Amino acid sequence: MTTDVRRVVALTVAYEIVRAGRTTEWLSERIGMPAHQLRKKLAMQLDFTVADLGEIADALDVTPSQLMPCVHDV
Repeated sequence: MTTDVRRVVALTVAYEIVRAGRTTEWLSERIGMPAHQLRKKLAMQLDFTVADLGEIADALDVTPSQLMPCVHDV
């Protein structure tokens, strides 16, 4: 991922966590990802995979495309 894409995805995931009234700890448990790894992804130190985004979308009741930027937005 480019830095811009990584930033947009991380901020969008963080927004959706808050919008759903959940915490990163809840999400990490729900998707089976260690909390420290999710925090690194949200801090833009690691990339989210497509599989991560699918699991996160399912847990937060959004579509995976809502978590990914449009090509023209980046």
